[in-house]
Amino acid sequence: MRKQFFAIAGAAGIAIAGIAGFSAINGAEAQSAGKAPVILIVDQVQLVGNSKAGKTIPAQAEKVRESVSKELEAEANKLKSDIEKYQKNASLMSDEVRQKTEQELQVRQQYALPQRAQIMEKAFNAAVQNARAEILQEARPIMKDIIDKRGATIVLDRSSVMYAAVETDITQEVMAELDKKMKTVEVQKISLAEVEKQIKEAQAKAAQENKK
Repeated sequence: MRKQFFAIAGAAGIAIAGIAGFSAINGAEAQSAGKAPVILIVDQVQLVGNSKAGKTIPAQAEKVRESVSKELEAEANKLKSDIEKYQKNASLMSDEVRQKTEQELQVRQQYALPQRAQIMEKAFNAAVQNARAEILQEARPIMKDIIDKRGATIVLDRSSVMYAAVETDITQEVMAELDKKMKTVEVQKISLAEVEKQIKEAQAKAAQENKK
């Protein structure tokens, strides 16, 4: 299934937001019943970075970035070639053609090329983020099983905790099960042509909706 480059999967915390919210409600119920809440800790950064699937991301991301750089370099070289061609033939052009060509080249140099670079950077970041989100999504049911077994009422991400007892951290337990289920994750390949196609499709769709 093709991912939308700009529908960024979201920050790492999204993957367990549903569980954390559910657990917080249970925690309130437990406290109202006179029971102490059971708190567990999950380090999502570790799950992404140290899991088997997570470790496959950097090498893939590097290849994608290299591909993006080559495409942008090709665009820059084409622009340079067109400018040199114009400079050689400018004296043979009519004033109208010369002015029009100058404007087109200027737009490409000052706006189009920098915009494409920004778009591709966003697309690259989205592809990496989507891969990370897939790992957290796969980890979600594993976390839920552990939470249920331990009778936890609140789950927090390690980033929001200053101190926690070792036994409350279920990161390694989750990762062990995650590694059994998920050995790798795909960082989607991106291309300038594909990104521009998606932008045009989105613009056409927006224009169509505005007419309604």
